[in-house]
Amino acid sequence: MADVRIRSRGRGLTSAEIEVPDHVDDELGYAEIAVDTLFALADGLFEPLAVNVALRCCHAEFGYPLDEPRPATPFHQLRRAAVPEAVAIPDVWNRLVVSRAARLDRAAVLGWFADLLADPHCSQPGTTTGWSELIVAAVRARLPGATGRGVEPDGDALSVSEGAGVIRYPVERIGDDFWVAGPLAGNSDTVPFRVRIVNDAGSMSLEWWQNWSPWIEGDAAGRADVEAAIRRLSAMGWGVAPQR
Repeated sequence: MADVRIRSRGRGLTSAEIEVPDHVDDELGYAEIAVDTLFALADGLFEPLAVNVALRCCHAEFGYPLDEPRPATPFHQLRRAAVPEAVAIPDVWNRLVVSRAARLDRAAVLGWFADLLADPHCSQPGTTTGWSELIVAAVRARLPGATGRGVEPDGDALSVSEGAGVIRYPVERIGDDFWVAGPLAGNSDTVPFRVRIVNDAGSMSLEWWQNWSPWIEGDAAGRADVEAAIRRLSAMGWGVAPQR
């Protein structure tokens, strides 16, 4: 049995909430906090391969979200132009409008997000474009050093337990590090990390799932990296719930 396991049950889950400071009073400001939070989590752990955003209409003067009207194209995705061959970027919503970028760093994601909010998706008088969710469901994750030593001698696969079987999971070597990307085509459970940030007029909540054993178990090789990411969340003002 492989030492590395993909958890369909017993996943790690970090939950957090934040009330945005009063001086941040528009949807772009909320978006900047969400993007900064995503990349604070990702630092040294993973890179997003796609970022998904759900738009909504807001009251133009007071900023609160509206049930009606709704944007004509509410669901948008920015994905890397090139992704590992075995990976299938999921459509987290129907009727996604897909854009592509050479890389998904903070500047690229925030610039795309700002363009979405600047476009008149909500054209009814007295409304403006806002957003309700940011979801990352496809990532490339850096294997912790001890886990990377389990990569096969040819350097292109790692044996990973999933369900009752074992996957020969594709691995990329970038510099001195080994990386795995997911989800694999046909199996959404294989994504190493998943992030969801919800925005309700500046009251924001976060859920961050850790799906592979090296980042879940207390003595695992990558657990210290997860705990460091949680400390970064706290330093940004997020109230982090006890780990589940």
